[in-house]
Order: sequence, then C-alpha cells, then structure tokens
Amino acid sequence: MNERGVSLVELCTVMAIVMIVMGVSVPGWTALIAKHRQRAVVTEIASELRFARQLAMARHERIRVVVNAEHSELRTECVDCEEGVLRRYEFARTGTVIDSMSTRPEILFQSSGRSATATTVMLVDSRQVTHQVTVSITGRVAVS
Repeated sequence: MNERGVSLVELCTVMAIVMIVMGVSVPGWTALIAKHRQRAVVTEIASELRFARQLAMARHERIRVVVNAEHSELRTECVDCEEGVLRRYEFARTGTVIDSMSTRPEILFQSSGRSATATTVMLVDSRQVTHQVTVSITGRVAVS
C-alpha cells in the first residue's frame, strides 16, 4: 500500500497561504461591494423619477416628486387627486445625500410625461463621489 498523508506542518503552511490570500483580497471586495451599493442608490433614485413619469402618463394626472434633502427621501404625490402620497423612497441609511438641486425641491411631471422644468440633482455618496441625476424638460431621466 502506498498511502500518504499530510503532516501538520504542511497543513499549517497551506492554511497560512490561504489566509494571506484572503486577507489581501477581502478589502478589495469590500470596496467593490460598497461602490456597487452606492451606485445602486443613484440608480434607484433615477428609477423612482422614471416611475413617477410613467405614473403621470398612465393615470393622465400630474404627479410630483418632492425631494426632501434633510431626511434623504423622495415622496411621489398626486397633484390633482386626494390620494396624497403614493410612494415614498428613503435612502438615509445608504450614505448617499443630496448635495444640491438646480430648481426647487420638487419635480412635476405632466400627464404627457413632460417635466415642468429641467432639473439636475447632485448626489454625494459616502466615498465623496458625486453623481448627477438629470430630468430633462421632455421628462427623460439620465444618470451620469
């Protein structure tokens, strides 16, 4: 019989190499995950604005998105109906904050899908990276 086992020294050596490789790669993965999470918040904010536009066109009503920078929140409301708040999106715990807006803190979508005014929202994430969400006069929402 030709059986061969591993010694304790060999096992410890392999474990040490695995731990070193993991120690080097985990911080990189952590940074990558944080970057994608914060990009996801910006994408979700743009999605909320697109949803409000679609809602205005589907319901044939004016829909407004109120941006509350202090509480890091978007509130979608029906302007002409009594329903009030239709949706609320909070992103306070994500580390992303609203730095500035080019207009007052509300974006109004007409029933045609057009925006009442062109608006740019500047967002800053926890890594101090600036993101821009733009709503054109035609209602198109773009992220850059």
